[in-house]
Amino acid sequence: SIFTMKLLLSSSLFSIITASSLSTDRVANPSRIAFDALGGIDNDSLLVKALATDGFVSVTNIPGFKQSKRSLMSNLHSCMMDLGDNAVAAHYFDDGTIRRSFATTTLPEVGAQPIKSLEDIELSEHCQSFQGELSSFRSSVEMATKLFSQKLSTEMGAYLQTPLMASNVDGVVFDSITEVVAGGEHLEHFHSYQKDSTSEDAEATTIELHTDQGFFIAFTPGLIASSQDPTKQLKLSDGFYVQDRYGENASVKFSEEDDLVFMIGDGANQYINNNFVDSKDAKPLRATPHALSFPQIDSSDVRVWYGLMVLPPNNALLRNIGLTHGEVREALMDTSTSGESISIGCSSQDMKAVIHTSRHLSGPSVVLNCTSDELFCWYRCQPLDDELKTCADRSLSLECVDSQGQKTDPAQHNGAAPACYNSTAMLHDDTHDEDDGHGHGHGDDGHGHELMGTKAANTGFRKTGGNLFAWSLLTSYIIISNILTVVG
Repeated sequence: SIFTMKLLLSSSLFSIITASSLSTDRVANPSRIAFDALGGIDNDSLLVKALATDGFVSVTNIPGFKQSKRSLMSNLHSCMMDLGDNAVAAHYFDDGTIRRSFATTTLPEVGAQPIKSLEDIELSEHCQSFQGELSSFRSSVEMATKLFSQKLSTEMGAYLQTPLMASNVDGVVFDSITEVVAGGEHLEHFHSYQKDSTSEDAEATTIELHTDQGFFIAFTPGLIASSQDPTKQLKLSDGFYVQDRYGENASVKFSEEDDLVFMIGDGANQYINNNFVDSKDAKPLRATPHALSFPQIDSSDVRVWYGLMVLPPNNALLRNIGLTHGEVREALMDTSTSGESISIGCSSQDMKAVIHTSRHLSGPSVVLNCTSDELFCWYRCQPLDDELKTCADRSLSLECVDSQGQKTDPAQHNGAAPACYNSTAMLHDDTHDEDDGHGHGHGDDGHGHELMGTKAANTGFRKTGGNLFAWSLLTSYIIISNILTVVG
């Protein structure tokens, strides 16, 4: 029913938490598990207990990680400032905090992608130092993430149905947590937070209480660095809060031993907690509401942070809807009319830019620094020749187009290229198309035609009733949700 589908869409796309004051005397200390223990078998494991009770756990003693992290983070802010505002994305929060960001991703079966801002330029000494530690740092995070997912998969596997997720590709399913994590994009951000000199409220909330919409996030506890002296010793930052299982806010106290923290997002409710077999011993994972306040003590203080968000595989299907997670993310981006990015991987502003880089040119052009002579396509900035720069003059739109002449998600690693796209082409008659059961026809041979020497693809919309209904309903739901968000 329409009501049922609205509920499904609601649970799979949004996680809204009423804002509340962060002022609290409660303190939460993270449960800790050693890196070596991730590869072992423990019949009385702390991992699932911590993730079911608190929703987060700290991994300690990652080989070589502590020194790499500190060296990299010591140079993050200075490198960003050396590059300048035109090369680094910035977001201004209401409390006077400026957040500067490097964004990148690790793609399934492809691996770590570069930070665009650091490519094809002569790097400053600070950026060279940052870049010098980057590969080792990211490799350690990926290894810890892989072992974390494998241990979680092993310990929860007996309680979960298989497959966990189906896909829109024949014969492709995701049987385990390990396969879900390995098949999804890992979106990465390096952030530097700095208070505006005119800010009057040093204790105001920077990022309101929210729950991440990815499966989980792996992050380094925030560190305070000096904007004036990158050689100054880093110290742990206060101001990170969680809402505990009793509904009370608590300040999290990290220590020097906390290398990497894994925190469960609302994705666990979408494709893990709803897949339990009937067992009284199964422990649902807890999505953790959290918030940030940047309590600047000194005017030179900057808070540096890294986070990796694990998204579900793009081709994995949302249950009972017939749309993939990739299609839903794309639909949300396309229906945003406010000029602001909509967060799919995270329900707060803290992660909006990350998700935004996976869809819109306006996002990647800023965060990935595509120039006006480039288009974000095939998850990279691709150069535009003279013909591609004149698409609008011929009533065509510049789009990322795949080898079959169809518009495609520019974040996909599929060999797509920039092309002039005929968005006003008539819908073809696909009444004789064979349907694959998910509202996708197969009758169109997909070949675009040549127009004035440049490929122009037909519109990708089809007259498939079920699919069109789902898209229409999705669009309506998003509009209603945006109105409710504004009103609330």
